[in-house]
Amino acid sequence: MRPLVSVLIPCYNADRWLARTLKSVLAQSWNKLEIIVVDDGSTDNSLTIARSFASSSVAVLSQVNQGASAARNRALQVAQGDFIQYLDADDLLSSNKIEAQLFLLQHHPENMLALCNTIHFWDETDPEVGTLETGGHFFANSDRPVEWLIQLLGGDGAGAMVHPAAWLISRAVAAGAGPWNEQLSLDDDGEYFARVVLASAGIRYTPIGCSYYRKYKGGNSLSGGRSDRHQWSALQSIALKADYLLSRTQDQRAKRAIARCYMERAVQAYPGHPHVTQTALREIRQLGVKADLPTCGSWRGELLRFLLGWKLAKRLSMAYHHSF
Repeated sequence: MRPLVSVLIPCYNADRWLARTLKSVLAQSWNKLEIIVVDDGSTDNSLTIARSFASSSVAVLSQVNQGASAARNRALQVAQGDFIQYLDADDLLSSNKIEAQLFLLQHHPENMLALCNTIHFWDETDPEVGTLETGGHFFANSDRPVEWLIQLLGGDGAGAMVHPAAWLISRAVAAGAGPWNEQLSLDDDGEYFARVVLASAGIRYTPIGCSYYRKYKGGNSLSGGRSDRHQWSALQSIALKADYLLSRTQDQRAKRAIARCYMERAVQAYPGHPHVTQTALREIRQLGVKADLPTCGSWRGELLRFLLGWKLAKRLSMAYHHSF
């Protein structure tokens, strides 16, 4: 029997991109789909556009603004699919993405996850000329989800990001992971998929098909949020990931991975959010491991940091608009 895939799309003020996003789903080579769009109180034409696609396979729901996680949870509550595909309203899928991953999962145990590559592209540019991000050695088959998560978070050095749409997960794994955390406004996806990975039996990777992640040069995306609320959300997300991971292993590499996440947040929050930085550094000390600094992104930043320490170096870099 052909499995049903539920594609869950939270939407808030995405009228510029929503039609193309939906068309990328409707163009899937795997056509046994239900598409659920949850408009999260948009003030633009998003809801009108979504409703123009409504059909027997495209459901459109609306709610007062509660955040993307609440919208995803509502979609998840009504989803009937055997598998779950998350997709933000400004991102895209290649036409063979879902079918390629289903092929993997149908030949492996129920609780496996499927993972594919992601193409990063700038808004208002052609997605096909974007940069293919394979994730290096993280994007590989693994029957050890705890070990895989340690490596992803940076237990052996630099960590990596996985685009939420790059996953395809079974309903059983989604049930085991639980709902999205509606208290988080930043890195809610990182916290959620840490639970998904740990609820799984492992990862199966395919180089066939991809997701497309839209980036913004003006820094308009939520992930670029610099408000106090966003900074504390990111810090809370790390604390939750630490709880999940360290409840499964006391490996020093797991502690280093969490320490690396805290250090990255400490640097990103400084100097605008000193309490976030102080809290992150305190958590590192409590872990009792060394935390490596994130790379600066420029040789000037690296040199300044070596000579002056990272705090003063970042202040100077910000003052002179250098990349840090």
